[in-house]
Parts: sequence; C-alpha cells; structure tokens
Amino acid sequence: MKESILDAKALKKAVRVINKQHIDADFSILDRYKLTESDLLKGMICENCNCHQLLRRYGTRICKPSGLASKDAHVQALRDYFYLIGPTITNRQLRDFLNISSASTATGILQSLNLTSRGVNKGREYSLFFDE
Repeated sequence: MKESILDAKALKKAVRVINKQHIDADFSILDRYKLTESDLLKGMICENCNCHQLLRRYGTRICKPSGLASKDAHVQALRDYFYLIGPTITNRQLRDFLNISSASTATGILQSLNLTSRGVNKGREYSLFFDE
C-alpha cells in the first residue's frame, strides 16, 4: 500500500485553500466553442456505458444495452445543463433537455430536488445549484 503524502488534516486544509481561491468561469462554454443548445446531446446518460438509451420503469431509469438501473440519472444530466446552459431551468426546458414528454414527471423530478423557485405556473423557474 502506498503511504499518503498528506495527513487528513493537511489534506482538508489544502482543499479549503483551493476552494477559497476558486473563481467561476465568466464565459459561456457554448459561446466559447461556437455551439448552440441544439448541438448538445440531450437526455440522460448511462454512467456505465455512456449511451442515451435509458428507459423509465417505475421511477428508475434502466439502460437498454447494459441493464444498469439508476434512480438519479437525471441529477448528472441537470449538472450538465447547469454548466453548459445556465443556473435556472423551467419545466419545459427540463423536459426538452432530458427528453421527457410528461410535464408531471418533470415536476416530480424538480420537486424531488428541493430546488428554490420563483414565478408561477408556466413562468416558474427553478434555480440549480450543485455542491462539488
């Protein structure tokens, strides 16, 4: 077994210092690479084989090729949305990005994440935030 260079206390301090120095990027990834939202592959991705063929079965997403079942495949997809497109999302945008046809399924996903929201009905926007 390899011996650790840093003890736990020093590692925590290093993480704190790095996080304190972190600065969010002030540019759009899509703009930087001259892409549009339509250039993006949408939907949930299997963490096992990286395919986009996830089927919904009783609140779980099942990958058609690998058979891997995931209850939170939508979380990584929303993390991708956050970093690629922006920090807020509507029910319609979520359905488009995750390839979901049901507004009630999208509402269930948004509510399960306990996101803060503003606005009402079709104008409601949810704020995405991800702790790293």
